[in-house]
Amino acid sequence: MKLNLTIVSIITLTIFFFAGCSSERAEEPQVQFELPEDGIEIADPWARPGRDNGVSAIYMNVLNGSAETDTLIAFSSPVAGLVELHETFDRGDGMMGMRESEEPYFPARSVVSMRPGGLHVMLMQLNRPLSEGDEVELTLTFSGAGEMTITAPVRSPN
Repeated sequence: MKLNLTIVSIITLTIFFFAGCSSERAEEPQVQFELPEDGIEIADPWARPGRDNGVSAIYMNVLNGSAETDTLIAFSSPVAGLVELHETFDRGDGMMGMRESEEPYFPARSVVSMRPGGLHVMLMQLNRPLSEGDEVELTLTFSGAGEMTITAPVRSPN
C-alpha cells in the first residue's frame, strides 16, 4: 500500500508540475517581438526551480529572422545530465502527457514560444538544486544559426 501511495504521489506532483498543458506549439506569443534581420535570437528565457537529481524546464521565445527554417540539432547544460526538447500533449484519456519533440523546427520569419504547457527544454538528472534567483546556462545548436549559449534566470511560474 505504501508503494502505491508513493507512485500516486509522484504522478500527482508531475501532473501539477505541468498542469494546464496543451499540445499545440504557440507560433504567436502574446508579446510581440521584432524579428532579427537574419538568424536566430532568444528572448525572455527562464527556468523552473528543481531539486538535486530532479527535473526542471527552460522556456523562451525563439525568434527566427532568416528566410529559411532552422532546426535545433543539439543542446546541453552544465546543470543537467540529460537535456531534451519536449512537448506536452493530450493523451486522450483526460490526462496530459509529455514526450520528446520529434519536430525541433523553427520556421522562417517566425517566433516560436516555448512556454509551460507546450514546447520546452527539459533538464533532467540535475546535478544541483535550482532555486529562485539562480541562473542556468543552456547551449543550443541550430543547423543554420550554429551554437549559442544563453543564461536563464530561475523563477517560479507566474
